[in-house]
Amino acid sequence: MKVRIVDNLNGETESLNDSDADLVATLIKENTKAVNQGEYSEAELEILCAFATPEKIQQQAAKGFLVLLFSDEGNLIGCALVMKKWTRLFIRTIQVSRKYGRKGYGALIYQHCEERFRTAGLQEIEVQVTKFPSSEAFYRKHGFVRTGNPTQKDLYFAMYKFL
Repeated sequence: MKVRIVDNLNGETESLNDSDADLVATLIKENTKAVNQGEYSEAELEILCAFATPEKIQQQAAKGFLVLLFSDEGNLIGCALVMKKWTRLFIRTIQVSRKYGRKGYGALIYQHCEERFRTAGLQEIEVQVTKFPSSEAFYRKHGFVRTGNPTQKDLYFAMYKFL
């Protein structure tokens, strides 16, 4: 297993290659559409996936923090994208391929995110969570609480954790 971190939160400009950006975008789209069936309409699923294009992933990684977890064979197991929102950081998404689900990889990826928040000296973590029950359960397991505040177009809700 190999972890690759692209950390541009301090103004560095480490780029994400086209191939990895495509893998991340594909994983996000496939997972979002697969696990959220029944929770969202087709149009809403398209909105949820709108940020998951290779070009947008590269742009967001250039200003944020991206964790990539690869198998020994080079397959993308999962990823996490941390973004800046004004002066704050938030977890945009954590995704694990369904093929590798329920093996602790999501927790491993999340630990890298939490460590980055701590390194930045932050006292809390915000995450935008889709309405699928397993997404909320994952974050609850890691100490997050639901705020009840809906996000844009009511497609997500916010969860917070104090460090």
